[in-house]
Order: sequence, then structure tokens, then C-alpha cells
Amino acid sequence: MGAMETEGLVESRRGDPGGTGGAGASGLGLVSFAGVMLMLVGFFNIIDGVAALGNSDYLVNRLLFANMNAWGWFFLVFGVVQICAGIAILRGALWARIVGIVTAGVNAIAQLSWAHTNTVWAVSAITIDIIVIYALVAHGGKAAES
Repeated sequence: MGAMETEGLVESRRGDPGGTGGAGASGLGLVSFAGVMLMLVGFFNIIDGVAALGNSDYLVNRLLFANMNAWGWFFLVFGVVQICAGIAILRGALWARIVGIVTAGVNAIAQLSWAHTNTVWAVSAITIDIIVIYALVAHGGKAAES
């Protein structure tokens, strides 16, 4: 068995029979992950928005600025935009990558003002937003190419 045959065998055992090093497959997986996570965060933002609008007892009204009603509407509308962008990312739309990056960034900043009200969720949402931004910036072009 020659060196070329050995390299091909090693690559096929790694699950990459084409020998591309797996760059395309992992990038597409991360973009799909970003789309799903963007939709999930959007659903959570809608739930938080409805809870804020309904004056739910599980939210403490100690926001950095504005009031619960304003933040409720913000998170409700923003959640719908995130869900639409997540669905479009899964379908491969270029505009959705841009909207996803912007909404994840704005959501991370908005969660900072919301952090005093619900600390654990705010930190979790910021972490998810950062992962979504990374996946869309670093690997979003691979999805557009395929």
C-alpha cells in the first residue's frame, strides 16, 4: 500500500472520503446550529416579552433603564425577528446571516440591561448569542457556497 492510498484510507476513516479535511461539513453544521439556536433564543425572548407585558411575578421590575412594558414589547418583537432569521438561515439565505449576526449582537447587549432581573438567563443568552455570532461569521460563507 503506497503513501497516497494510506492517506486516502486515513481520511475515509475520519468520515471525510473526499479528503477535504472536514472543513465544509463542520462549517455547515455550525451554521445549522446557529440557525436553530437563534430560533430557540427567539422563542425564549417571546416568552420573556409576554411575561414582562403580563406583569408576571417571576420578573423583578429593577431594570437598568426604561420599564417592563417597554422591554416586554422589545423582546416580543425581537424574538419574532430572530425566529424568522433562524428559519431563513436554515434555508441558506444570505440576508439572514446578516440579520442573525445583528440580532444576536443586539440581544447580547440588551441582555446586559436585563441581567439584574434574571441573571442566569441573561448570562446564558449572551453565551448563546456569542456562539451564534461566531458560527455565522466564521462559517456562514461555507453555507452560501454549498
